[in-house]
Amino acid sequence: MGSTNNLSEEASVLIKEITDSIQKLDDKSAKFKVSINDDYHTLDDIVSGIAKQQKELGNLEKLVQKSKSQASLKTCAELRSRLSKLKQQYTPETGSLFVRLFLGQVNVKQYRDGERFRLKQEYEKFKHKTSPQFLLFVVLIHYYPHPMFITAWQIWLLYYYITLALRENILRVNGSSIKSWWIYHHYLSMIGSLVMMLWPLDGTFTLFLPGFLLVSLFQGLVQTLINRYQQRQLYKLVAMGKANIMDVAGEATGFLDPGWAPSFMVLFPFLLGVQLLQLYEGLILLHYSYKGGLSETDWQVVASGLIFLGCAWGDIFTRWGSYYQKLRNNKTD
Repeated sequence: MGSTNNLSEEASVLIKEITDSIQKLDDKSAKFKVSINDDYHTLDDIVSGIAKQQKELGNLEKLVQKSKSQASLKTCAELRSRLSKLKQQYTPETGSLFVRLFLGQVNVKQYRDGERFRLKQEYEKFKHKTSPQFLLFVVLIHYYPHPMFITAWQIWLLYYYITLALRENILRVNGSSIKSWWIYHHYLSMIGSLVMMLWPLDGTFTLFLPGFLLVSLFQGLVQTLINRYQQRQLYKLVAMGKANIMDVAGEATGFLDPGWAPSFMVLFPFLLGVQLLQLYEGLILLHYSYKGGLSETDWQVVASGLIFLGCAWGDIFTRWGSYYQKLRNNKTD
């Protein structure tokens, strides 16, 4: 009996402690709700103030332009820059039309640094985890070209490019400097994946399937290698203050320091190879459609050829143009 009473008293003490703790959590959560509502009221005031000051600054700029005062024009430009930074930091954004089609008219901007950085980390994690799947699907379909596996591969490609484009649009809203082309590239790749899904799994599709698999194989290899290389480079650039913490590997990083072995010179043939392979595949598809007559050829052949060419030329001009500009900047420094 004595031990039973002791257990009962111990349980009563624990119940009281837990009840008190939960009550404190309730009180804190109530205060937090009030605090966060006040913060968002403050945010609304900031946003409306930015809009008001933009309008007033516009009127001021018209007056200054008439007066042709260089000092006043310079001051107006500085004020405009400060307002732009405030607008970028605090004005709610729904993102691009692509984001609105999926999420609706909702604010996708994060105001806490930790949450914004987590968006970037999850994006990098997604790319890191999915790159090997390019290789796995290629091997699987090469040895077992069953329609079920091919359809699964097509669905996976569509999911992959939609996810990348959606996350990249949200990252741009939150301060990442991803180049617009890479998002457009993923739009084109989405369309290409959809075209393949609508392509009957016989005839011309069977004829061009080995080429599609070869492109996918090279893409998987390049993404696996360059993501690891540029991730290391990005850490260095952020530490040196030459990159934004929201920048992502692949679009906004330098390449001149080797970072890890293999160095960039080892990656160079893979990068160039996948772009030339896309060009070649696009030309082969268009040549086939031209030789066979457009009216006699599946429309998917022409569409895929144009998409391959668009992706290849865009990649070449964007990536190598960016590298050329960095080389020039390094020489001037």
